[in-house]
Amino acid sequence: MAAETRGPKASGQPSGSPDSPSPAGRIYDTFNYPATAENVDSLPGAHGKHVGKQQPMNAGYIDAVKSIRLADFTEVHRKPCTREGFLTGIGAGFGAGGVRAVLGAPVFTACSWAVGAFVFGSFAMHEYCQQKRRMEKAGIQRINAALDEKKVELERKREEARKARRKAKEEADRQKGS
Repeated sequence: MAAETRGPKASGQPSGSPDSPSPAGRIYDTFNYPATAENVDSLPGAHGKHVGKQQPMNAGYIDAVKSIRLADFTEVHRKPCTREGFLTGIGAGFGAGGVRAVLGAPVFTACSWAVGAFVFGSFAMHEYCQQKRRMEKAGIQRINAALDEKKVELERKREEARKARRKAKEEADRQKGS
């Protein structure tokens, strides 16, 4: 019964091929299949009139390994917050490993602490940086919304001033003509 409820096995086709169910044809779509009106069944617990449609491809380890490109490693420095994360991790690892070594811990233990501190420090700084970016983006969106409202208000005031000038000019023209 459990086998009946699962989708078809991964076909081994790379994303973007003609047989791929991915609408956009991007590699990440293999692992992050979008929930659209045509793909209601990809939502957890979704049942109803779309039950008969084909389930999205279940990606496996082989598909994950096939999606890795050399550019993922050669362009890592271009991703936001990566530099800050790595530098913080390097500093944390050097500090923790160095302190453990100076305090007389065995080399393997000091190295383990250095690696752990590097991983934790890198991850923590990367997440902190991402949170700052999200907050900054939200602030920019609020500023843009306020500027748009201000622009609309300014345009409304200008239009009222134009109407008032036109009305005053028309009154002046009528009085001249009388």
